[in-house]
Amino acid sequence: MTIDQIREGIAISMDMQCQEIWFGILDHTTPGHYGVEDIEFQIAIASIWVDVPKKTFTFRDGTLSFSARLGSSREEDGMDGNFSKTVSGSGKFEFGDAHDIRVTEFSINESLDLFADK
Repeated sequence: MTIDQIREGIAISMDMQCQEIWFGILDHTTPGHYGVEDIEFQIAIASIWVDVPKKTFTFRDGTLSFSARLGSSREEDGMDGNFSKTVSGSGKFEFGDAHDIRVTEFSINESLDLFADK
Protein backbone atom coordinates (compact mmCIF):
# COMPACT_ATOMS: atom_id res chain seq x y z
CA MET A 1 0.00 0.00 0.00
CA THR A 2 1.41 3.41 -0.97
CA ILE A 3 1.38 6.55 1.18
CA ASP A 4 -1.21 8.10 -1.14
CA GLN A 5 -3.48 5.06 -0.70
CA ILE A 6 -3.14 5.38 3.07
CA ARG A 7 -3.92 9.11 2.90
CA GLU A 8 -6.94 8.45 0.70
CA GLY A 9 -8.13 5.74 3.12
CA ILE A 10 -7.84 8.16 6.04
CA ALA A 11 -9.78 10.86 4.15
CA ILE A 12 -12.55 8.41 3.24
CA SER A 13 -12.73 7.00 6.76
CA MET A 14 -12.97 10.47 8.33
CA ASP A 15 -15.84 11.36 6.00
CA MET A 16 -17.82 8.14 5.94
CA GLN A 17 -16.97 6.07 9.02
CA CYS A 18 -16.32 8.57 11.84
CA GLN A 19 -19.77 10.03 12.46
CA GLU A 20 -19.69 9.28 16.20
CA ILE A 21 -16.32 11.01 16.59
CA TRP A 22 -17.60 14.05 14.68
CA PHE A 23 -20.77 14.13 16.82
CA GLY A 24 -18.57 14.12 19.93
CA ILE A 25 -16.48 17.01 18.60
CA LEU A 26 -19.57 18.98 17.58
CA ASP A 27 -21.11 18.52 21.03
CA HIS A 28 -18.61 21.13 22.22
CA THR A 29 -19.41 23.98 19.86
CA THR A 30 -20.03 27.56 20.90
CA PRO A 31 -22.90 28.24 21.22
CA GLY A 32 -24.38 24.87 22.08
CA HIS A 33 -26.76 23.23 19.67
CA TYR A 34 -29.74 20.91 19.85
CA GLY A 35 -28.85 18.57 17.05
CA VAL A 36 -26.40 18.09 14.22
CA GLU A 37 -27.14 16.48 10.87
CA ASP A 38 -25.59 16.01 7.45
CA ILE A 39 -21.93 15.86 8.53
CA GLU A 40 -19.45 15.83 5.65
CA PHE A 41 -15.67 16.08 5.77
CA GLN A 42 -13.49 16.77 2.73
CA ILE A 43 -9.73 17.07 2.57
CA ALA A 44 -7.06 16.90 -0.11
CA ILE A 45 -4.83 13.87 0.45
CA ALA A 46 -1.77 16.12 0.18
CA SER A 47 -2.98 17.78 3.42
CA ILE A 48 -2.61 14.54 5.40
CA TRP A 49 0.77 13.51 6.86
CA VAL A 50 1.19 9.90 7.92
CA ASP A 51 3.62 8.15 10.29
CA VAL A 52 3.11 4.55 9.14
CA PRO A 53 5.14 2.77 11.89
CA LYS A 54 3.23 4.63 14.63
CA LYS A 55 -0.09 4.47 12.73
CA THR A 56 -0.71 8.16 13.37
CA PHE A 57 -1.57 11.09 11.12
CA THR A 58 -1.96 14.84 11.15
CA PHE A 59 -4.09 16.91 8.81
CA ARG A 60 -4.74 20.55 7.95
CA ASP A 61 -7.22 22.55 5.93
CA GLY A 62 -10.00 19.96 5.99
CA THR A 63 -13.52 21.25 5.40
CA LEU A 64 -16.14 20.15 7.91
CA SER A 65 -19.71 20.87 6.79
CA PHE A 66 -22.86 20.19 8.81
CA SER A 67 -26.25 21.57 9.79
CA ALA A 68 -27.20 22.32 13.39
CA ARG A 69 -30.31 23.39 15.28
CA LEU A 70 -29.56 26.50 17.37
CA GLY A 71 -31.35 28.87 19.69
CA SER A 72 -33.82 26.84 21.69
CA SER A 73 -34.71 23.38 22.79
CA ARG A 74 -38.27 24.06 21.62
CA GLU A 75 -38.60 23.19 17.95
CA GLU A 76 -40.63 26.28 17.05
CA ASP A 77 -38.21 28.72 18.74
CA GLY A 78 -34.92 27.50 17.27
CA MET A 79 -33.23 28.09 13.96
CA ASP A 80 -31.39 25.79 11.60
CA GLY A 81 -27.97 26.77 10.35
CA ASN A 82 -25.64 25.31 7.75
CA PHE A 83 -21.98 25.55 8.67
CA SER A 84 -18.64 25.00 6.97
CA LYS A 85 -15.46 25.19 9.05
CA THR A 86 -11.80 24.64 8.17
CA VAL A 87 -10.16 22.31 10.68
CA SER A 88 -6.81 20.69 11.39
CA GLY A 89 -5.85 17.97 13.83
CA SER A 90 -4.34 14.57 14.42
CA GLY A 91 -5.37 10.99 14.96
CA LYS A 92 -4.67 7.28 14.81
CA PHE A 93 -5.55 4.63 12.24
CA GLU A 94 -5.44 0.88 11.74
CA PHE A 95 -4.96 -1.30 8.69
CA GLY A 96 -7.91 -3.51 7.85
CA ASP A 97 -8.45 -6.21 5.26
CA ALA A 98 -7.79 -5.68 1.54
CA HIS A 99 -6.23 -2.21 1.65
CA ASP A 100 -8.81 -0.90 4.10
CA ILE A 101 -7.85 1.94 6.47
CA ARG A 102 -9.89 2.65 9.58
CA VAL A 103 -9.45 5.84 11.59
CA THR A 104 -9.81 4.85 15.24
CA GLU A 105 -9.59 8.29 16.85
CA PHE A 106 -8.83 11.91 16.06
CA SER A 107 -9.22 15.39 17.44
CA ILE A 108 -9.22 18.85 15.95
CA ASN A 109 -7.13 21.83 17.03
CA GLU A 110 -9.88 24.45 16.71
CA SER A 111 -12.66 25.51 19.06
CA LEU A 112 -15.74 25.73 16.87
CA ASP A 113 -17.70 28.96 17.23
CA LEU A 114 -20.82 28.59 15.12
CA PHE A 115 -21.50 32.33 15.02
CA ALA A 116 -17.98 33.35 13.98
CA ASP A 117 -17.85 34.66 10.41
CA LYS A 118 -21.60 34.46 10.00
